[in-house]
Amino acid sequence: MSNDVYGYLEPTLGMNEAALLKEYIKNSSLNIQSITEKELFNYPSEFIPTKELFIFDIADGPNSINATYLIDYLEYDPESCDIGFPSDPKKRLNILLDTLVDMIKITNAKKMVVAMTDCNQIETIKKINLSELYDVIHADFEKYRAPPDTLYEITV
Repeated sequence: MSNDVYGYLEPTLGMNEAALLKEYIKNSSLNIQSITEKELFNYPSEFIPTKELFIFDIADGPNSINATYLIDYLEYDPESCDIGFPSDPKKRLNILLDTLVDMIKITNAKKMVVAMTDCNQIETIKKINLSELYDVIHADFEKYRAPPDTLYEITV
């Protein structure tokens, strides 16, 4: 299984916003990488960006290639398993959600489109406001007890 978090910010970043985001990424404990639109696997065609946007992938940490611990939604025994994150899946998900909110605020983005999937399968599309982000995404993870295979269009 490959738990993935990938998406983009709109509109195109100005020089100042790009510099602030670059500094944020450098200081983040997560592995936030710039990717191309071709790496937005299984995105519906209407959500593939046509402009020069910041397109990203978020992984667990510097040496990780996916978001296994951030979004697997499993409870880990803190005494026997050192994963580098809290053992509580809600707290790990909050680390990711805090990062998404930070990225939106730092860049003054008007919209973020982000998929949270198991094996790059997008089954649902949800349009939400930034103010709903925590409630909606936590409810989806609670419902499925796993990555919800959902693409979120988040507007500010």
